[in-house]
Amino acid sequence: MAQQDKNNPGFFDPKTLIAVAAVAIVYFGWQTYLGKKYPDYNKPKPAQTQTTEATATPGSHPTATSGTTATVESKSETVAAPAQDQSFSYSDDKVSFKISNHGMGLKGFTVNNYEDKQGNKITLGGTENDGLYALRMSGQDKPVVFNLTEKAPGSYVGVAQVGEMTITREMQFDPAKSVFTNTLSFTKPTESVKNGFSVLIPESIHVKGSTSWLFPSYEHQDFFVIHTDDKHETVNFSNSSDNVSKDFTNTAIISVSSQYFAAAVMDKSEIIPEVKLTSNVEKKTALAELTYKPVQLKDEMKFSQIFYAGPKSIDMLKAADPELAHIIDFGFFGFIARPLLYVMKAFHSLAGNWGVAIILLTLAVRFVVLPFNIMSAKSMKAMQKVQPIIQGLREKYKDDAMKLNTEMMAVMKQHGANPMSGCLPMLLQIPIFFALYRVIGSSIELYNSPFILWITDLSAHDKFYVLPVSMAIFMFIQQKITPSTMDPTQAKIMAFMPIVFSVFMLQLPAGLTLYMVVSTLFGIIQQYLIMRDPTAKPATQAVKAK
Repeated sequence: MAQQDKNNPGFFDPKTLIAVAAVAIVYFGWQTYLGKKYPDYNKPKPAQTQTTEATATPGSHPTATSGTTATVESKSETVAAPAQDQSFSYSDDKVSFKISNHGMGLKGFTVNNYEDKQGNKITLGGTENDGLYALRMSGQDKPVVFNLTEKAPGSYVGVAQVGEMTITREMQFDPAKSVFTNTLSFTKPTESVKNGFSVLIPESIHVKGSTSWLFPSYEHQDFFVIHTDDKHETVNFSNSSDNVSKDFTNTAIISVSSQYFAAAVMDKSEIIPEVKLTSNVEKKTALAELTYKPVQLKDEMKFSQIFYAGPKSIDMLKAADPELAHIIDFGFFGFIARPLLYVMKAFHSLAGNWGVAIILLTLAVRFVVLPFNIMSAKSMKAMQKVQPIIQGLREKYKDDAMKLNTEMMAVMKQHGANPMSGCLPMLLQIPIFFALYRVIGSSIELYNSPFILWITDLSAHDKFYVLPVSMAIFMFIQQKITPSTMDPTQAKIMAFMPIVFSVFMLQLPAGLTLYMVVSTLFGIIQQYLIMRDPTAKPATQAVKAK
């Protein structure tokens, strides 16, 4: 730098100083202004140069040749910003990212211990323009630009001067929990703060693996909003054909997530934020903005949040904060799904294979509802037994509906037949099925987990369709051996149900199809044993005996 200054004299070389002394005070003021606006007119100060070298990294890209600060004109105030880009990189066995001084947003956030279906590392958040968790003042197109320093790997402090207001942001990454704690401080806040400031979660919309109606892709991306009153709302943006634009108030947690991974912000401030969710189908981008709009200003204001980006593991989320576990959306039957997840995890700890854990979970569920199934089967046999009697009553009392109902109820009571009992096991199993659908369809534990032979990923569909076809065959057998009181037309319609279910399951996760296959096979064995009951008589024999 010294050699360069000798060959190219700066503003304060001796000859220039003599010339400046001879001109008018106005000219001197003009040159001083130029010296401040364009740093190349002055020699860099040693202290400022040292600061820049301490905070810049080898990967940063300078935008000015000096360590002095530049001024950026905003709509209402002058924002003091560093004259060069700053960034720091972090990497461990779980995650890697680069934090930029532009909003202190995270770029290239990568989950190192997971891969997608194509074998690529999982990346979360961040677009070409916005970094994950970047800070932006309302009404501004660009994030706040900080003077950024790294206190230690994963620990960062940024300071930005906006007019007379100072914004200080501290981000601390906990590698054990894969979670960030974030603190924002506003010293001498100006009126612009009342307009609001936002923490951003940007995301790119993933291209679907399949758009066929016969073989649809069940992958999806959602905004998931949890309010302060524990109400949940889901907004799917990846499957939407139109742009999304929604506003929510009283927000406690917001996440942008796929089936197995999420980036989330959990509010820990005194002021309740609001959320704006947007997506652009054409640009394939989505953005969640957690916005604070304080009504009153204090000399110093603080806001805090917890950031999480990674797999939707209920154990990891609970370790970060118990409330964060709620970003795993188990749907309406979540109160059933969560216990089922823990039971499945317990079986995995015993078996060491998630496929075996699903089989054991299926058997456990079937044994729990077994008494109801037995009661239903006995009732269905009784109903089949009294059908000829009821048919005779219909003909006898065809003109007297009240008398017909009275006689039918008496006959069914006498033979222990209850038409509603046949529906009870199904009513019990439907919520369990949907709960398991959520558990198996969104459990990171099953992601890329092999079972046996050709099933190398329980979260993906059976690539040879052995399980869906097996399920159709088992369902057909179960129909044939199960007593039925349906008329011939209904029976023909029901005969197509195994095919319909099989087609439906073609693209569902192999883990869920495995549950259906084992459950149906259990039902066949159960029905066979019930039919072998020596006290049971075929319907024709029962009628003849009577």
